[in-house]
Amino acid sequence: MKDTCAPRFRNEDLALHWQVDDSRESFQRLLYHLEVRSNFKPYFEEAMSNLGLGQRRFAGKEIVVADIGAGVGWASALLARHDKVRLIYAVDASENRLKHARSVFKHFGVDGKVRILHGTFSETNVPEKVDLVLLCASLHHCLDSEMPALFQGIRRILKPDGEVLIANEHYVDWRWTVKKFISYLWHSCKLEKLYYHPFGKLRVPHPYDNEHWRTRKELEDIIRKNGFEPAFFVHNGDLCKDKPNVYHRIGWHYYHAILKAI
Repeated sequence: MKDTCAPRFRNEDLALHWQVDDSRESFQRLLYHLEVRSNFKPYFEEAMSNLGLGQRRFAGKEIVVADIGAGVGWASALLARHDKVRLIYAVDASENRLKHARSVFKHFGVDGKVRILHGTFSETNVPEKVDLVLLCASLHHCLDSEMPALFQGIRRILKPDGEVLIANEHYVDWRWTVKKFISYLWHSCKLEKLYYHPFGKLRVPHPYDNEHWRTRKELEDIIRKNGFEPAFFVHNGDLCKDKPNVYHRIGWHYYHAILKAI
């Protein structure tokens, strides 16, 4: 398998809230992070509601899902609890995260409905056609150069009437770029504090985790260029409640999107 994942996801040391084992205490830490410190869980539940799994078109149907970039599997677990879901393939490049995912699935009581796979954006290793592809808090870690391979892989495994759910994601507007430029000027006298942002490339991906700061138009163009039509839904509030100050929130918008093949 070609190793295209960012350095962060090569068996990195996880934050304590992701280190779920079979203890109740570790599971409670995860839930506290998903529900109190962030809006991860309610935002994902809002995205799930817009899928319309309870609608007539899903009557008598059980769906198969591929969760690409599943991490420790909390989103897979929430989706697996829906009675319309028969099986979920939880795909991630980090063996460390997948190790904790096994305990997450046990705590949610869905370990029998989830199959763990080691895979990347370009090679998901999903063995069958699926009804839904999930990208939860993972798309912003995908390099532009990997996008064609990601969407080609999605098209290979997605059924003709299938959908793609992009959830717990962000896009930025012009205010974010202005903020970064001001930050560059503020630190210009101390080169070591310029971090990885050279002048003229203020939106270069983070070198450690490949995090991107794309605009909504850029995302729409990427999605359409790769053969899908997106429907965007913007959330109210902030995805990460525990961000330190308003400055860090300027120019950010949190959204989920449902994609259908063109």
